[in-house]
Amino acid sequence: MKISKLSVCVAAALSMTATASQAEHTSFIAPEMGKITFDARLRYEDVNDDSAAKDAEALTLRVRLGYLTPDFAGFKAFAELESTTPLGDREYKDKRGHGAGYSVIADPDNNELNRGWISYSGFDNTLVKLGRQRIIFDNSRFVGNVGWRQNEQTFDALTVANTSLADTTIVVGFINDVHTILGTHVEADVPVINVKYTGLPFGDLTGYGYFIDYDKATIFNGMAVDQIDTLGLRFSGSTKVSEGLKAVYTAEYAQQEIDPATGRDEDLDYYFVEAGLSFAGITAKIAQEVFEANSGFAFQTPLGTNHKFNGWADQFLTTPAFGLEDTFVTLSTKIAGVKLVAVYHQFEAEDSSIDYGDELDFLAVKKFGKHYKVLMKYATYSQGDSTSGKDDKDKFWIEGNVNF
Repeated sequence: MKISKLSVCVAAALSMTATASQAEHTSFIAPEMGKITFDARLRYEDVNDDSAAKDAEALTLRVRLGYLTPDFAGFKAFAELESTTPLGDREYKDKRGHGAGYSVIADPDNNELNRGWISYSGFDNTLVKLGRQRIIFDNSRFVGNVGWRQNEQTFDALTVANTSLADTTIVVGFINDVHTILGTHVEADVPVINVKYTGLPFGDLTGYGYFIDYDKATIFNGMAVDQIDTLGLRFSGSTKVSEGLKAVYTAEYAQQEIDPATGRDEDLDYYFVEAGLSFAGITAKIAQEVFEANSGFAFQTPLGTNHKFNGWADQFLTTPAFGLEDTFVTLSTKIAGVKLVAVYHQFEAEDSSIDYGDELDFLAVKKFGKHYKVLMKYATYSQGDSTSGKDDKDKFWIEGNVNF
């Protein structure tokens, strides 16, 4: 870890938050003229990966600037530009052709139209949106914006959201282009449906279907895949046990059909169960997430925010060919306004006896007012069996955020 770049990021992050005591603003222009949005994130990232010849570090600045029109007979439009700029030497592999030999930090130099859509709300309890948009379903496991990376994932899509039924939100849509975190895009036809019911006193029930048909076969673990269809059901909620004590729980099941470019289809299962207690400001949870595998194919989540799951060291952004069982414990609390999270993962293969290893993750976040935030994050992954195909990896981040 080189001190120079880290010092620059710490100083800049502190200067961002120093202005939080000044007057807060929610818009730069009069409301009748619409709204200008602004988002800046300065991040230092350090990666020590035993599988790479050189450790990596990056100091990057991400800036977004957008404009939302006022409502006109039910119509609105929004456009947002996004720019990610490396500051200083580029001592990392950005997966866009720079930094060969270094560890990967997937934040390439990039300038693009991040979002650009038009919406219509003139129908009762219905919002129609067409264009490049952010789509996040549920906890973003299957469809999300990968918001952790500097360049987020967005979708060229038509979506329709309806709330006519009591306590029910129905979203249907069609995606035909995925704009990735690398500034590239993947062409695919993706009908989606997500139906969420919130009328139960003890939790929310969601059913979903995501049907990915790639224009060009995509490779997973050396296997070419044309189509991935996923159907699932999710239940998540909490219940008051006694004064000050709350139980939290989630259960989810999905089945996926993978259509290889050659060979027979594979039907694979996904399970997630989590239970925990919250007391005196401390929440403790234990969970297991299982991705089934068979014949070299494994359950995949190619449109999900995968960094959020299976460890922040990013060893399992793609499910390995032998599948994955991730058993983990999470502790979280808030002290003096600082959110603290610790997670321990134990990884094993689902379709073999391979021990993939374990990982410890730590997070500290402090918000200043409505618009400022400082974050520190650390992940340390330890290799299991030598046949796991994984190597020890440590990651460290510090960042400052401002948004209006």
